[in-house]
Amino acid sequence: RNGIWHARVTVGKGKEAHREWFTLGTADRTLAERKLARLQSEIEAGRRIDSCTTSEGVASERVDDYVQVYLERRKARGVVMVKDERGYYEREIKARIGGMLLCDVRPMHVAAILEDALARGLKRESLRHIRSLLSRIFKAAWRDELIEANPVDRVEVPKVREIVKQRTILTDDEFARFMAADIDLEIRMMGLVARVLGGMRTSDIVAWDWSMIDRVHFAEAFIPRSKTGAPDRLEVPEAVRPFLRLRWEQYGCPEAGPVFPVEIGRRAGEPRKQRAQSFAKRLRRNLFKAGIVRAKPVLAPYVAPGTRTDLGFKSKQAMRLVPNPADPLYHETATTLPVDFHSFRRAFSTALAEAGVNVQQAMRLAHHTDAKVHSDTWDKLRLCAEFQMQPFRLFQV
Repeated sequence: RNGIWHARVTVGKGKEAHREWFTLGTADRTLAERKLARLQSEIEAGRRIDSCTTSEGVASERVDDYVQVYLERRKARGVVMVKDERGYYEREIKARIGGMLLCDVRPMHVAAILEDALARGLKRESLRHIRSLLSRIFKAAWRDELIEANPVDRVEVPKVREIVKQRTILTDDEFARFMAADIDLEIRMMGLVARVLGGMRTSDIVAWDWSMIDRVHFAEAFIPRSKTGAPDRLEVPEAVRPFLRLRWEQYGCPEAGPVFPVEIGRRAGEPRKQRAQSFAKRLRRNLFKAGIVRAKPVLAPYVAPGTRTDLGFKSKQAMRLVPNPADPLYHETATTLPVDFHSFRRAFSTALAEAGVNVQQAMRLAHHTDAKVHSDTWDKLRLCAEFQMQPFRLFQV
């Protein structure tokens, strides 16, 4: 069946004896015979065997059992995306194949998972994440000699026709006004280092420690690069050094500890959690307070007195000023997404391309491991020229 060898073996003795089918999990006859011999010896020894065996007679696992072990291994190795992988598995995969034996999963089952996710409206990027997770799981099972081949290799991500919207990026003038405004000092400091110091990701910023920084001249620092686990040693731009020194002195000149710790609550002073951190709403709230808009704000009524809005205003007044629905900084448009904290990283990569930095050096500075990801920068520059938009430069104070 499907090229995989199966065997029917007598289990039990006397009146309790009965015949059961076992999947040997291989298309190789010699290996199947060896597995069958081991299976029979273990049954004769009284070991309880489930309905499938794999290499060397070890009981084959169902997909769900194997995935739980696989994810625990990943967690023990410090892989930060385990939580996301578990979520994708629980939501998109488990119901379809969780109860199946690893050796019985076929390409058609993988394709059905992706088609079902597509029918429920998931974006292409989510489909790609699901396929990648399935591929890693079954590749690990193949390495463990539990299956003969990875069924995901024969399945591609379904074609999806969708508009790829770019995130809105602050212009140099808007960023300068943001830095000069009397608003949240921490979010401005975070924005500054993300924009000019290696395009730090949010996970890098929350993992940044004073022990990684030259605390004498503030001329260089290690950037955690928590996504890849390979820290970068970079020169700190002169524009950042006085701000970094001032923050260090305000915290009492510590030898170690988070540069951007939790500010309030029971965990005040402790490191922030590296996962599930988003500063997008906080950034947009402060941009609006600084008066950085691209369309005139409008008045809107409160739903209820004292309601806290997404922009953080709290008042008992009947009306309040809110961003214009047509403002691309704060709202999704037909072609763009609103500004978020990762926009600073995009601005950094765009500035490198506009400055003529070669691709290899730019990838090292931004710590991009995939040239295809980094190549999007050139498309943005082409759009800037086409629509006569102001190009981005490395911000200088």
